[in-house]
Amino acid sequence: MTSKTTPRVVLVTGGADGIGWAAAQRFARAGDRVLIADRDFERAAERVISLGAGHVAIAMDVSSEAQVRDGFARALHEFGRLDVLINNAGVTDPQPTATLDQTADEVRWLQSINVTGAFLAAREAGRIMTAQGHGAIVNLASGAGLVALAKRTSYSASKAAVISLTRTLACEWARHGVRVNAVLPGYTRTQMVQDQLDRGLLDPSTVLARIPAGRMGEPEEMAEGIFFLASDDASYVIGATLVVDGGYTIYGGAGPASSAPAPISEHRSPRIAAITGGGRGIGRCVVDLFKATGDRLLVIERDEDGARALAAALGDDHLVVQADVTDVAAIDAAFEAATARWGRLDVLVNNAGAADVFKPTLDQSAEDFTSVYDVNFTGSLATAKAAARAMTGGGAIVNLGSIAGLGALPRRNAYCAAKAAVTMMTRSLACEWALAGIRVNTVAPGYIETPAVLALKSTGRAQFDKIVRRAPIGRLGDPSEVARAIAFLASPAASYITGATLSVDGGWMAFGDAGDAFDSL
Repeated sequence: MTSKTTPRVVLVTGGADGIGWAAAQRFARAGDRVLIADRDFERAAERVISLGAGHVAIAMDVSSEAQVRDGFARALHEFGRLDVLINNAGVTDPQPTATLDQTADEVRWLQSINVTGAFLAAREAGRIMTAQGHGAIVNLASGAGLVALAKRTSYSASKAAVISLTRTLACEWARHGVRVNAVLPGYTRTQMVQDQLDRGLLDPSTVLARIPAGRMGEPEEMAEGIFFLASDDASYVIGATLVVDGGYTIYGGAGPASSAPAPISEHRSPRIAAITGGGRGIGRCVVDLFKATGDRLLVIERDEDGARALAAALGDDHLVVQADVTDVAAIDAAFEAATARWGRLDVLVNNAGAADVFKPTLDQSAEDFTSVYDVNFTGSLATAKAAARAMTGGGAIVNLGSIAGLGALPRRNAYCAAKAAVTMMTRSLACEWALAGIRVNTVAPGYIETPAVLALKSTGRAQFDKIVRRAPIGRLGDPSEVARAIAFLASPAASYITGATLSVDGGWMAFGDAGDAFDSL
């Protein structure tokens, strides 16, 4: 890992235009050294000049193994290391074509760039990064790898392949300090998309009606997602897919998803942020992080002693309310108090939760089930509703899901069911509230060293040696690592992200093999 004061060395394939160019500019603004690798070398050279001194242009067609090898050798020669690869180069179908009319050569051409090219670039970056013991790779896939596009078989298949490649490489290289993740853009106003619009291959009204946000994304919005995944703020994000599509892939309705562009909520400083379960663990890390940036906080904490201690620590600039999220009247009153004091709400971090009773299913009573389910889901929904009423100028909601909502954990019926419900709640609210300018997303943590998780260890209800070996990164996460992901999704940098679920799990959900994911030997 490089020092925060040391410029990173960043190579962007397909970096002369579109999302790649937006990413190159984003890293250059952060003070990093950027290598723009593109098959149009003249264009890449022009772009590098516009970035200023310290950046490099490289001729690279990613479908040529020799050019890819030479390009990464050049990067290593110039800078002696490589910290980040933005694996962006790609092409789309020249036009939608019935599958029966696609030739084998056309399919091979597209796959050679989008899939084999991505593999070659990642392989060469991996040689450098695994040897130096650190690095981050961000692959550019697409929402087309998640949902089918008629007559775009080859393109959609190629992007699904990139998603799987991301997970495979992440699991292999995490132990070497190399993180691999993917950004999945939706419809984005690049020149490639504009060309399709100009040729009549895309109907803008049809496309926009299918997007809950009611608009296409901008290349700069994709670049922000890329920049986050490449940063130390994503240190426990491994093998994840970050969908940046205005909600396109999560909409399941039959009619239009939108009737107008969703307003982009104004960035205010200080923000007014509400955090539930803020007394310890992930919630307390979010409290400390947001407070440090100058936000004004409404913190809801169930434990009376914890609420009292938190109020003393935060001081009079903030509001701490002792309440249980299942008490709807108390939650509504807390948000009414915040609105009366500050006039609005900008952010909700819906963090409060409760653990299972850890009994065999046949021994679980209805009360055992509902007591856990109500806190984790019913309370979260009630809190989201109260927050949305206060977000008169738009805002951002980040719900806390879990890997337990994405994969089964035996005997943990209520917790798993509730967290799956939270994930779907996120998607539904994102679609419903987009026109109010409210973005809704989920962070799904893995095993994090919170007091609740450590209690599982102390009581013998979890075998931590097995848990650590099951995670490709080979360790538990720190609450601050989850807090930083929450902070990103709550920020203006995530302006085109809604309805998404971001796993912060050290690669847990990416791993699908038998045996251990991490071998310390």
